[in-house]
Amino acid sequence: MALGENLIERGKKRIKELREKGINPYPYKFDKTHSSVEIKEKYKDIANEEFSKEVVKFAGRVLTRRVLGRIAFITLRDEFGDMQVVFKRDTTKDFELIKMIDLGDFIGVEGKVSRTRAGEISIFVDTFEILAKTLRGLPEKYHGITDPDLRQRYRYLDLIMNLSTREVFRKRHEIIKYIRQFLFERGFIELETPVLQAVYGGANARPFITHHNALDRDLFLRISLELYLKRLIIGGYEKVFEIGKNFRNEGMDTMHNPEFTMIELYQAYADYNDMMELTETLIKALAKDVIKKDKIMFKGHEIDLTKPFEKLTMYDAIKKYANYDVEKMSLEELKSIVDSLDFELVGEISKGALINLIFEELVQDKLIQPTFILDYPKEVSPLTKIHRSKEGLTERFELFIAGEEFANAYSELNDPIDQRERFEEQERNRKLGDEEAPPTDKDFLVALEHGMPPTGGLGIGIDRLVMFLTEQDSIRDVIPFVVLRELDE
Repeated sequence: MALGENLIERGKKRIKELREKGINPYPYKFDKTHSSVEIKEKYKDIANEEFSKEVVKFAGRVLTRRVLGRIAFITLRDEFGDMQVVFKRDTTKDFELIKMIDLGDFIGVEGKVSRTRAGEISIFVDTFEILAKTLRGLPEKYHGITDPDLRQRYRYLDLIMNLSTREVFRKRHEIIKYIRQFLFERGFIELETPVLQAVYGGANARPFITHHNALDRDLFLRISLELYLKRLIIGGYEKVFEIGKNFRNEGMDTMHNPEFTMIELYQAYADYNDMMELTETLIKALAKDVIKKDKIMFKGHEIDLTKPFEKLTMYDAIKKYANYDVEKMSLEELKSIVDSLDFELVGEISKGALINLIFEELVQDKLIQPTFILDYPKEVSPLTKIHRSKEGLTERFELFIAGEEFANAYSELNDPIDQRERFEEQERNRKLGDEEAPPTDKDFLVALEHGMPPTGGLGIGIDRLVMFLTEQDSIRDVIPFVVLRELDE
């Protein structure tokens, strides 16, 4: 994306000329008084040839530049949008310096607001100064950056040229801000847990490994927030959450990035039914209050948030969408179905694992409208409390929208004896080749043996939630900077 040595050399020449004129092309400060949005809102009713009483000071990056003899029109882009500024030879001090301004420069202007003959709200410049000279210029204005890989690789240029990209990330900020306030109002507190961990756990995933020089030991980037947040519940907090990064050494696609943001929350004396109510309430509130919509277009589907989210057990969902009554099937019958899917099994083969695979392969992509899938098999839910009335199942749900998973919640397992047995089962799976099965966290078991109250826990992928609410098809379009393959030399 480098724009050529000739532009760099020209930029260096301009910088030298400015310095020779006694002008610093990189001054330290500019007292900007208004944003583009504030000016346009404040003066939306100003008439042609009427000028504001106040003088405004505005700054931004030069996006377009037209010099027509004794008048010049420049479009400046600030964080919020574009503002036209007008220079006149008769009224603008140092008018001739306009020839030293290039596309991509930052400049600051001072003047009064009015409308041009074409009716556009503009600043008529009395004085101006160059705030930062560019050496590389900008991509071609009318095409900008449309290639997805280039937009993600050179995100700074994408942000410069595409206001729609900025709006997605601004919505991301507003969504996260709203989630925090939503939880604060319900009595939750926010605490941070370690990113570097001696034992990773809380999910099935391969970790990233790093090395601590002073301790001379390997550590892992966390794959989940769960086990340390539960330690906080054990320690006496009753409502706690964290919004933080997780790291999973896995493949990349439109729904997965190795570094991603999660919110996990834990509420003492609650169960997965309480987490279900909280999840639905939060998502509908975000759509209504932040996005201002109750119907969202996502992955080619109109998602209706005015209706209650559907609730189906995993057994009933498989029966409804795949026409298999897996509850009554033997292990061999389930194996036969999975074999027909050409799916490679790893770890210990169990009915629960097979049922979960059948669900993922034959049912999940059919769950278009928001649907809670309830009551997962014990074998695929090692941190979840046994179902209070259904043998072999756990009190767990996942939320699916347009065939994608958005939330995962449990009635948290607080029986230390049962938890130890579940961890031992995971260890057996690791020995049988399941690289994603985490090791046993012995310290967590010790903590759990001190007693944890009944607890409801919930995890929501922030990036996927932002994708859904901003109607984006790729996770890479809602993360400012993503992991990419190296460019060929």
